[in-house]
Amino acid sequence: MSYVGINSVGLRRRGFATEKIREIQDIYRILYQKNYNTTQALGIIEAEMEATPERDEIIDFIRNSSRGIMKGYSGNY
Repeated sequence: MSYVGINSVGLRRRGFATEKIREIQDIYRILYQKNYNTTQALGIIEAEMEATPERDEIIDFIRNSSRGIMKGYSGNY
């Protein structure tokens, strides 16, 4: 299993505005598509992205996760 993208349809159904969905996509792009480790990615997100409730919730979730986050899998299925 690997990260493919956020569920933008589900977010729209839950009432998220297009700009918020784009913000969440940008955060996840830094986390999953760039070659940063989690600490580096979080630092970049905090330094370069405006503080919003969505951004802060994602950062807090990752920092408070006792098991970390899955960054991807490159093996055969």
